[in-house]
Amino acid sequence: MAERTFNQELFDAMLRHQTGLLRFSGGMRNRIWALLDATETDVKRKIRRGIDGGAGLSSKARVQKLETLLASLKKTRLRAWKDVDDVWFSEIRELSVAEAGFFDRIITASFPGVELGTVLPDTGDLRQIVTSQPFLGRTLRQWSDKVQVDDIARIEDQIKIGLVQGESGQQISRRVVGTVAQRGRDGTTQITRRQAATITRTVVSGVAAESRKAYALANVDILPNELFTATLDARTTPICRRFDGKVFKVAEGPQLPLHFNERSVYSPVADGGAIGERPRRDFTQRQLLREFAKEEGFRAPVKRANLPRGTKRNFDAFARKRMRELTGRAPARTSYQTWLTGQPAAFQNDILGPTRGALFRRGGLTLDKYVTFDGTELTLAQLATRHTDAFLRAGLDPDLFR
Repeated sequence: MAERTFNQELFDAMLRHQTGLLRFSGGMRNRIWALLDATETDVKRKIRRGIDGGAGLSSKARVQKLETLLASLKKTRLRAWKDVDDVWFSEIRELSVAEAGFFDRIITASFPGVELGTVLPDTGDLRQIVTSQPFLGRTLRQWSDKVQVDDIARIEDQIKIGLVQGESGQQISRRVVGTVAQRGRDGTTQITRRQAATITRTVVSGVAAESRKAYALANVDILPNELFTATLDARTTPICRRFDGKVFKVAEGPQLPLHFNERSVYSPVADGGAIGERPRRDFTQRQLLREFAKEEGFRAPVKRANLPRGTKRNFDAFARKRMRELTGRAPARTSYQTWLTGQPAAFQNDILGPTRGALFRRGGLTLDKYVTFDGTELTLAQLATRHTDAFLRAGLDPDLFR
């Protein structure tokens, strides 16, 4: 067996650790959901006791009663949000310090018996990342303030809408927290859960990336380069597809996170290349739906929700089995461009869209041409203007898209 190289050790360690980070953010998300969910029984009870359905806001007394109710609900939710803040700020501050330490351990472990003289960034500076560094335009404090304000505003809006429409307290409570049958997914508070999850994953990814960057800059004489690695699956965004497999000088590549729910990662490289394997997932939901529909003998829908009545459970079982079969490993040098080139045309169309798919296959338009450097995806009209030759090679009339 060939001896494992320094780059391979680092690359494999970073991919393993990225999986760990996703689990870490998932665990934090679950704790935050539990804190918010714990208020919903109280919210439901207060709405049902505080609202007499059918009369809307027909009197001053009813308006005053509504204001009292809204103030009480706001107080309840803000208590939960204080606990959420405690989780966010305490655990992500710990992460900022731990990430630099993790980076140092895998670097030094890759040089057994060699005294590298690595330097750890100042602990206070690392913790400061959590409070001072904006992620997609806002600091964690600003994201937290925004999601709290939006959450309370949505609750208040749904109550007022229900009152105007003459709904009962029971009906309005369902508007706010959803139904038991849907596990609350049909209530307006479900939007808050999704937003909290997105903020958690995005800020965890951003803080981890900033902590590793601080370490890399402090030790740039040892590791001057880093490799941008996206995920080889159908959920990878156009901007991450563009940069996948590219090597940058430390801190000179695009700053992570590039978008919400970021999964890409930088791994350090000594000589500009990586050796080993990386995960790949060769499926899209539309592909799974096509395969299932063909097996069952009906026309494939675009979304799972549009499956014929009584087939969703069978599709879920089929999809789980096929996803396991279509998940594997690819050589680390495999870029998103190379990986996608090897996929069937229908798979490429699922990810890029049919016109961009044709440009990719027949027009020779590489993935980096679909977006600007800052991550803005070009429209078909812009592509037709910039890459007329590619449209012609693909057998498409560029004038039809301008």
